[in-house]
Amino acid sequence: MRKISYIFFILILFVEGTLFAQNNTNSPYTRYGYGRLDDMAFGRCLGMGGLSIGLRGNTNVNPGNPASYSAVDSMTFIFDMGISGSFSRFASGSSQRVTGTGNLDYLAIQFSATKWMGISVGLMPYSSVGYDFGTSDSIPYKNSQNYKGSGGISQVYLGLSFNLWKRLSLGANAYFLWGEMLHSRQVDFDSSSIPSSENTSNLHVRSFNFRYGLQYTERIAKQHVLTLGLAYENRSRLRGDYENITVGVDTTIVSKDSPLQLPSFYGAGISYNYDDRLTIGVDYSMYEFSKAKSFNVDTIVFLNNRHKWVLGAEYIHDPNGLRYVDRMRWRIGADLTTSYISSDLNYGITIGVGLPLKTARTILNVAFEYDKIGRRNFIREDCFKLSFNATINEMWFFKSKIK
Repeated sequence: MRKISYIFFILILFVEGTLFAQNNTNSPYTRYGYGRLDDMAFGRCLGMGGLSIGLRGNTNVNPGNPASYSAVDSMTFIFDMGISGSFSRFASGSSQRVTGTGNLDYLAIQFSATKWMGISVGLMPYSSVGYDFGTSDSIPYKNSQNYKGSGGISQVYLGLSFNLWKRLSLGANAYFLWGEMLHSRQVDFDSSSIPSSENTSNLHVRSFNFRYGLQYTERIAKQHVLTLGLAYENRSRLRGDYENITVGVDTTIVSKDSPLQLPSFYGAGISYNYDDRLTIGVDYSMYEFSKAKSFNVDTIVFLNNRHKWVLGAEYIHDPNGLRYVDRMRWRIGADLTTSYISSDLNYGITIGVGLPLKTARTILNVAFEYDKIGRRNFIREDCFKLSFNATINEMWFFKSKIK
């Protein structure tokens, strides 16, 4: 009965997740490409700056590297969900603007099929689009331009991981991606003799993709463990429908199958763990947009490769300590990211804490993140984000022998 209750509980949350899967965002930088990309970092990983590829653990879900699923305990069922709120300050010259958003970030479950195989299912965003801003110009005639965008791409995944032998694990995620991205540009002239014009582009996505992962773990001494991780996604067609409508003196409508592509992804990471108390890791990843057909409002383009470096750490004074503060998890992380739509170098800093419940194996995770995006001589975005995550660990496959 307990298992059935959990299943229904999870199904209800997944249904709700599909209603809120389209994440809210508000940034002019999401006008290009596929918008703001999600980095597949859940509770523990978020507090460490998004560290995931070389990170391995048996108490959290880590879709950034599907090879990590086989680390789950054979009697454990994990349910993970996260929400967040953020506000951004935009500055361009002397002008400033502040916006705020809130999101249901992800839902995921993970459990062990056998002692050497782990399975995970989850729902999360691939990217998000949201902006509303205007500009003015006087060439060749005085006019005002308004830009709006909304939507994004969501993904549901099924992941499988198995231990090839004691130290090596392999895994893969299969994704179904869906969503809609809408972009519009309206131009109004001061002169009544010049008609206004509006261009709207709409992309409906229904596609599949895969991510493959590998992790190799080596105990170099009794209390010292190294883990090396690799992750890869092949370039693939982004299936769906594309429509472009221009309304002005004449009206033109262009409809066709999506000609776009999802970029290849390459990732590598390494982490060091000391006595299950201290974890330090480094990740590097790249989305190869330079070889994939991407979306630039109403034009097919090849964008820049997106490079990202992450450094993260977690410290637990005593995982089995009697004092509550000894069992708290303290986290910190930093990242550097090159934009795939410009030459900007963006950075972020994260601090987080994991709060274990006294009477359960559940951990409540809180993370505060600051990101600098863009540059002030164009548009600089300072984003402050607060994330709350619950990682619920249940030993629901355990059968008591006491009668």
